[in-house]
Amino acid sequence: MTRRWLRVAVAAAGAWLAMQCVFAQPRRAPGGMRPSAPGPRASRQLDRLSRMTPEQRRRVLEQLPPERRKRVEEQLERYSSLPPEERRRLQEQLERFRDLPPEQQEAARRVFRQFSALPEERRQLLRAEFELLRKLSPIEREHRINSDEFRNRYSQIERRILQGYVELLRAPE
Repeated sequence: MTRRWLRVAVAAAGAWLAMQCVFAQPRRAPGGMRPSAPGPRASRQLDRLSRMTPEQRRRVLEQLPPERRKRVEEQLERYSSLPPEERRRLQEQLERFRDLPPEQQEAARRVFRQFSALPEERRQLLRAEFELLRKLSPIEREHRINSDEFRNRYSQIERRILQGYVELLRAPE
C-alpha cells in the first residue's frame, strides 16, 4: 500500500469517526435493522437544510415521521453548530473515505461498531481520547497508549478500540 493511500485512509477514517460522532444515530432502527452510516449525501442534505429559511426547513421537516424528524433536527443542530471550515473538511474527508478500498473502510467500520456498543458516557470519554490521539505524533501516541494512566482509565475493550483507532492513524515507517 502506498503512503498516499495510507494518508487518505487515516484522514478518511478520522473523518468517518468524526461524522459518526456528529451524526450519531440510534443503534437500532425500528424492526431491528441498523441504520446506515451517514454518507456524503446525508451531509449534503444537512448542509442544504441548514441554508434554508426557517419556513422552508419547517415545510421539509413536516413531511418526516415524528421520530425521524426529531433525529434530523438534532443532527441539523449539531451540524449547524460546526464552523463552516469544519463542515467542509468533514465532507471532503468522508468522500475520500468512500473512495477507499473495502478493506480499509471495513477496518474503520469495525472500530466504530465496537465504539457504538459502549454506553454513551464512555463514548464521550473515548471521543475526547480519539481527538487527543489524532493530534499526537506516532511516538507520543505510543507513549500514551502504554502509560499507566491510559491502562487505568480505560477497560480492556476500550483500550482495544483506541488501539484499533491508533492502527488506523499509524503511518508506514
